Amino acid sequence: MPYDMSRFATNRWIKTHPNRVYTHGSLEPVLSILDVRGFEVHDLFLIGLNDSCGTLVLPSESRAQNAAAALDPAYKTKVYLFGNWDGENVWATDYTRRALDGTTLSGFITDLTLTDGRQVIKDGRWVH
Repeated sequence: MPYDMSRFATNRWIKTHPNRVYTHGSLEPVLSILDVRGFEVHDLFLIGLNDSCGTLVLPSESRAQNAAAALDPAYKTKVYLFGNWDGENVWATDYTRRALDGTTLSGFITDLTLTDGRQVIKDGRWVH
């Protein structure tokens, strides 16, 4: 039996959706992308502050890999073991929105210049 994602729904900031889907933040656009790309939207916990970056917590590695595949190429993804709760492994897929040219956008900082005058983020993109 997969890990019960409702165990993550521990405060008033977490929204409960049908099919044991829980979200923290305004992340419904990401759920729509997953659905349109053929990912079965059930048994998951979606964490993030906006739809540009966040984490999907899932009960199995295969579901985490499938979520990453559904988000690619619009998002850069990383799948990893999130932790072990009650003797069960819980997996995660981190995602960060990509621009049309494939660069990764910053979800929070749009422009950043260091004290030495070097600009490291411009228009939400890392400057190399």
